[in-house]
Amino acid sequence: MAYTCDNQTMKGAVEGSRGQQILRETEIRDGALERKHNRDTRIGQALLGLGLFLLWELGSGTLVDQFFVSKPSKIMESVWGMLIKEDLLYHMQFTVTEALAGYLIGASAGLLSGFLLARIDLVYRIVQPFIIGFYGIPRIALAPLFILWFGIGISSKIAVAAVMTFFIVLINTIAGIRSVPVQLLQVTKVMGASEWDLNWKVIFPSATPFIIAGLQIAVPQAMIGAIVGEFISSNRGVGHLINKASGWLDTPGLFAGIFALMIVVLLMNYGVTVIGNRLMRWNPKYGNMREPV
Repeated sequence: MAYTCDNQTMKGAVEGSRGQQILRETEIRDGALERKHNRDTRIGQALLGLGLFLLWELGSGTLVDQFFVSKPSKIMESVWGMLIKEDLLYHMQFTVTEALAGYLIGASAGLLSGFLLARIDLVYRIVQPFIIGFYGIPRIALAPLFILWFGIGISSKIAVAAVMTFFIVLINTIAGIRSVPVQLLQVTKVMGASEWDLNWKVIFPSATPFIIAGLQIAVPQAMIGAIVGEFISSNRGVGHLINKASGWLDTPGLFAGIFALMIVVLLMNYGVTVIGNRLMRWNPKYGNMREPV
């Protein structure tokens, strides 16, 4: 009898070791496939970008009037000229400060408000029509009002960027929290979970994909808010440089400012994506979000 038990124990240990080996081999194979997929994606993105720039360079002046679209080579010359003569980095620091400060304020307020509203059902049902109404207002149209309230300094640009960010994060947070299955919450309560455990270990992880999506969408909106404020009233910032280039009908200068802003937005979005990967590394479906290049 003891001999039979020993055989069964040994057999179970062998099968467990074999299962662990198969699991490790699967993880190694999946990791290799993921690295290959990322490498192929980056190569494809580089080739696509190079092809578009070549098409733009060759087509400008032949297919389309160069006055309207300029050329990548002239735009690069304009970027260099802005760096040397126009102090692009000096102006960029104001725009980035406005966008980042507005983003952090709007995102923080949206997260906190969305969580509270979604968790208190009665309050949410009361304020829902007002949220929809305010969300329907073109936030860009509020920029002159904020300049009237906060002046022509940096505060008005931050306020516009914050409002542009707030509603997107708010709505995505509410949608994510209210999408958590009621049965899951009930089972967690029956198992003795506290309110803190319920919020931190069940609700927040379940809503994280919605929240990260909202944070990613809000990145360019924050930049748009800062630029719109600079368009209306500012003597510094990238929006000021673009506005000045527009006044001089300087198409390469316009595109140079736009490309500089695009790079900043991509870097900000990359940062949000990295944070999202860390928050959702537990979820195999979302834990490998593609990071933009």
